[in-house]
Amino acid sequence: MATERSLNYPGRMRTRDPEAKRQALLDAALTEFAAHGISGARMDQVAKRAGCSAGLAYTYFKGKDELFDAVYEQIVRHTVSEAPIDAEDLPGYAVRLYDANVANPEVMRLINWYRLERGEATLATPLALESTQHKVDAVRAAQAAGTVSDRFRAEDLVALVQHTAMLWFVDDAAAQDRDRVRATIAEAVRRLVTP
Repeated sequence: MATERSLNYPGRMRTRDPEAKRQALLDAALTEFAAHGISGARMDQVAKRAGCSAGLAYTYFKGKDELFDAVYEQIVRHTVSEAPIDAEDLPGYAVRLYDANVANPEVMRLINWYRLERGEATLATPLALESTQHKVDAVRAAQAAGTVSDRFRAEDLVALVQHTAMLWFVDDAAAQDRDRVRATIAEAVRRLVTP
């Protein structure tokens, strides 16, 4: 962290924290992209929400697409840590994904915008590909061990489990009977994966 004299307050020292400012931009961008999509979000609004100038935002990110990619990568890292796959408990994994979606509605809105504007194929960032491959490998190993059904290819089963967890996502998740939804998700996935 660097310290510099502030021109606005002579004699006072101001602390610069580039990582905190970068994170503030990422947080602000998540909100803007979730609300307006990639096309509708504006760098000046992201910067304003983050409490900095648009010029400073451009020192961290070359443009809106680079900023969006950084936000998406952060979402992938967060989701992997919040809802790690357990191929021996895919119903539990699906419920954790549902809970993560309910806890982070902006993330789901942003992902929906991403799919609309960029298409499903572009969700394949290097980190997302690595994460997906890890999940597929874990399910494939469980299928080989006979603990998970092989009625579906491992890739398809991972997609089915993940999308089942997202079926009940709505902006007003508080209006849902979450216990009933969790039980439904767990039972549906259990029926998909039981050999």
